[in-house]
Amino acid sequence: MLERWLDSSYYNLVKACMNVGAHIEVSMLCCLKSPPEYGTSFQALKRMTQYDHLHLYYPLFWDVNLLECAISQHHKKEEKILRDFVIGLMQRPENNENNNPDLVTRTQNSKKCAFLRTMYHKFACQRFLCFSYVCHTT
Repeated sequence: MLERWLDSSYYNLVKACMNVGAHIEVSMLCCLKSPPEYGTSFQALKRMTQYDHLHLYYPLFWDVNLLECAISQHHKKEEKILRDFVIGLMQRPENNENNNPDLVTRTQNSKKCAFLRTMYHKFACQRFLCFSYVCHTT
């Protein structure tokens, strides 16, 4: 029962992010599932723009496949600065999948939690600001 609830909650969260154009969040959410939904994740990365708060989320990528896809997308769009930034992130020691499995798991879990916190703050603050704006203008 719990697993079915989590799947439907996950699906609703991904759908909501797609509806508001939060492509990078969709891409990362698709990698939270086990196994990751790379098809949806890569499609979302293809739709991202340079205005999707990329600088906030790229350091939180825990999946090297996402980093590789992001590098490819930035190369195709000729966004050299972002491409080089992601390449630099990919070269960090904590992103080496050949590390000790415990270290890899701890790093991935830490990045997943940081992503979820960042996403919460982004959308919770955005909703609060919209609510306070409506309250003050009426």
